[in-house]
Amino acid sequence: MSVDQDELRNTAKQLRVLYEELDEAKYEKPPAPTESRMGSNSQKGPTYPMPIWTLSDDVEFTSLLSEYVNDAARFVKPEGEYYRDGFGRDGIKMCRWIAWNAGAIAELDVADVMLDELKHQVRELDMRLKRSRPFQPAGKEEAWLTARSICYTLRQQGYSVTPELLRKWAERGRVKAKIGENRSNLYHLKEVADELSRRGVISKKGTSIFQEPSY
Repeated sequence: MSVDQDELRNTAKQLRVLYEELDEAKYEKPPAPTESRMGSNSQKGPTYPMPIWTLSDDVEFTSLLSEYVNDAARFVKPEGEYYRDGFGRDGIKMCRWIAWNAGAIAELDVADVMLDELKHQVRELDMRLKRSRPFQPAGKEEAWLTARSICYTLRQQGYSVTPELLRKWAERGRVKAKIGENRSNLYHLKEVADELSRRGVISKKGTSIFQEPSY
């Protein structure tokens, strides 16, 4: 049963961003437990350390996804690094391969269940990762976010940007950036949104705006 290749491609890209965020969460320090003010009988949070759930979820989701990817790879032959190194149950690599070959995969029998699994993982990972995303109290300084987090957030609003574009804007002084603990750039979401608004760039979901004006 064939599926819409654009839906398959965009869902795979969306899941890839979440896998990248999950990968980052493995190396972040878990937040200190806090006690609710509602009383001693209220549950404390978080209920389990971040590294444990990130590792277990990664194994669970990539194991399921690899079954469908390996099935598809019997008909859509992997090339380049995918042929040379395999997928290795790497969620980011598998999603990238699905997106790149969405047209051919969409015609396979496995496409329907693969798309269902991609959508399921997007819902589940997005819900679980919300627990680890920085909370920004009202009136406080805006949180610094990774390029991946900002790109994902904006994609949900209809914008399509890339970490490379954010880096270029930072180099040109369009937005501020600072180096995070893992040596990756951090940005303010509001500044990125303001820059998009200034340029009048409002794209449909799945439409890249990486080819920006040269000024």
